[in-house]
Amino acid sequence: MSLSIFLSQLYVRIGNRFENYVYELLRKKFSGYTIHVQHKLDSGLIPDFVLEGERDVIVVDAKAKEFLKKSDIDQVINYIQELDGDSGKIYVTNFTEISDLVEDYAARNAIDIEYTDWGTK
Repeated sequence: MSLSIFLSQLYVRIGNRFENYVYELLRKKFSGYTIHVQHKLDSGLIPDFVLEGERDVIVVDAKAKEFLKKSDIDQVINYIQELDGDSGKIYVTNFTEISDLVEDYAARNAIDIEYTDWGTK
């Protein structure tokens, strides 16, 4: 097995565990919301979580990766647009690096980046 295949499989396993961690955070923080997990949209896109409240819809993505990229922000923007959602959040691990450029891009597009302590436990 090549190193790149091994690393990609490792990140998939890490990502699944991180999504479970984020789900538990969301259950506590958004107890009044219905949480849809991995719900496939008409376009075929699959956001990690869609939180449906009485007055708003929040799209949440969990990213357990080394670097957050502009394309990750664009992905959440696409989810919000398709769902006619109100806002978006991206939860990241404690080892995810985010450039100032990507942070600014997220802020300009009303996407909150939520930093977690996942990865230190």
